[in-house]
Amino acid sequence: MLVSDLDPKLQDAIETLAGDVNSLLAQSCWQDIHNKRFKSKAKSESLSADAPERVHHVQKACQATGLAEMCRYFKVEPDYYDWSLERRAYTLRTSVASLCKSVVFENTRCEHNNFTDPLNSKYYCVITQYIAPINTAKMVDSVRELSNNAISKKKYNFRLTSPENSLALTGFDNNGVSPIGMKENIPIILSKAVTELKPAIMFLGAGDVDWKIAVPIEQFIKQTHCLVMDLS
Repeated sequence: MLVSDLDPKLQDAIETLAGDVNSLLAQSCWQDIHNKRFKSKAKSESLSADAPERVHHVQKACQATGLAEMCRYFKVEPDYYDWSLERRAYTLRTSVASLCKSVVFENTRCEHNNFTDPLNSKYYCVITQYIAPINTAKMVDSVRELSNNAISKKKYNFRLTSPENSLALTGFDNNGVSPIGMKENIPIILSKAVTELKPAIMFLGAGDVDWKIAVPIEQFIKQTHCLVMDLS
């Protein structure tokens, strides 16, 4: 049975409970307990054999990046994206702020098609919270600073790339994009706001729309060498 099939009153009760859980997770007294439990389960849990091939691909990429024993995988219901953020967070036993997404941005004014140079890439995989829209003007300023503003601002115009481009570059469909295990080595930008999460764990796409991966933020930054920028 899906949550959407439940009686409306029961759905409201779940919504209220989800809010209470989010408030609890925000309290500092819970964070140490949460971090210890997370680390313990990440080491002891294994990805189910029936997980989609792309999720197993992400797991192998985590092994190659040294993140394998630090991450956890969660399967969500087919109507997950019809739910409120509060209900999604409750299902994943986390806070709304921890729900993040990976999206590919394209510099439509870039004079080349190269995407391997983080100083001046045509594409960037950007990780941000669902509750925090990306300020593309700030993104332009932050990327320009990587090369000491040597490139004119007129040569930047960041927009979400097409779903077709995103699939070709990452190998993942919409809502399943993982920054770990992408088909192409696109530079990764992590929104600075994500680094301020407590507990310091972010939930991302795991290669398939029905699967999510929880990743400790500090270790992710260390192992992927991603760029951290103020985008909000």
